Amino acid sequence: MKKVLFFMPDNPLKKNAGNRTRALSMLDYFKSRNFEIDFVSEYYTGHWNEEDIKAFEQSGLANNTYVIKKKPSKKNILFYLLFYKLPNFFYQNKAWFFPLNFPELVTLRFKRAFKKILKSKDYDYIFINYASWASLVENNSLANKSVKIIDTHDFITAQLQRKVDIGSAFKEEIRRISLFDIALAISVEEQYIFSQFCKNRIVLAPMMLNRPENHHSTEEKPFDLIYVASDNIHNQKSANWFFNKVYPLLPGNIQICIIGQINEHLSIKAPNIIAVNFAEDLSAYYQNAKVALCPMLTGTGTKIKVVEALSYGLPVVCNTRGIDGLRDKTNNGCLVSDDAVEFKNNIMQLLTDASVYQKQAENALATFNISYEKEICYKNLDKLFQK
Repeated sequence: MKKVLFFMPDNPLKKNAGNRTRALSMLDYFKSRNFEIDFVSEYYTGHWNEEDIKAFEQSGLANNTYVIKKKPSKKNILFYLLFYKLPNFFYQNKAWFFPLNFPELVTLRFKRAFKKILKSKDYDYIFINYASWASLVENNSLANKSVKIIDTHDFITAQLQRKVDIGSAFKEEIRRISLFDIALAISVEEQYIFSQFCKNRIVLAPMMLNRPENHHSTEEKPFDLIYVASDNIHNQKSANWFFNKVYPLLPGNIQICIIGQINEHLSIKAPNIIAVNFAEDLSAYYQNAKVALCPMLTGTGTKIKVVEALSYGLPVVCNTRGIDGLRDKTNNGCLVSDDAVEFKNNIMQLLTDASVYQKQAENALATFNISYEKEICYKNLDKLFQK
């Protein structure tokens, strides 16, 4: 039985963001292939509590679960300052003299705890999520005996471009990704960028989802539009654009269901808007919607909500950023425009023209089945992990 040490700072069971869904799908893959999985996370970053840890342990996703605190309690303030704060300042700010302009999230205390886990057994694979945690394996002799894999999730330099010097940030991101034997890219764009600069193996590993059941229902659907979004800054900006520019152009009888923490940032209230802050299972909502929305002005990587919608055969109306990561940029089930009037026209065309709707629904399912359906993706991962 092959062993994998899987690090993810967030709690994958909190399926309220695409990155967590992504990590959960990878854990499901390892479990389906009978890997022995040791799961490691960070208590504060993942907003864990004791109930969360217990629920994860009972989920069966991992054989062993380690949720580590990257910093000690402040009860003994002298100990905290002398043995954590001060040493960690010099560790995390070693780039103070030579600025990297790239996030370093690993503390000295956490890295020591990670090494202790590595000492406990021989792992075939060490799987790290995010380049900002890549230093867990850097200068770590205990990691040399394992195949080191990073799931990049995103092109972080692009996310930081308005805050830092792009050149130094990009250089550091490439350096960190190159610490690993294999880097997984979620989108074709990121696979291309990383493969141009990294010397290691860059593998396209798109988002993988189960094929839903009963997505061909012909029953009348209560929601004309469904919009699923978390509360990150990109979604906030994009949602504001939609509700300020597009929504006023739509007929007042269009029924819209908005799901996710993005609701906490929307001030608009109307009889035709149903707000759901959290849904444990989105399937019933997708089954009861006609068209999916993905207003997205900024951000990188594949939009998980787009892949989810395509899996249900729902046409998607989005901006250009909404089709990032999709292999086929045209015949994919998405109608794309960055102009508010055209965006509205795309919505209305799908809601009023049955032939156009049917064609886009067929394209949506075809795109999902070819590139994102779980078993198809599993076969590609089997080649990577020699299963």
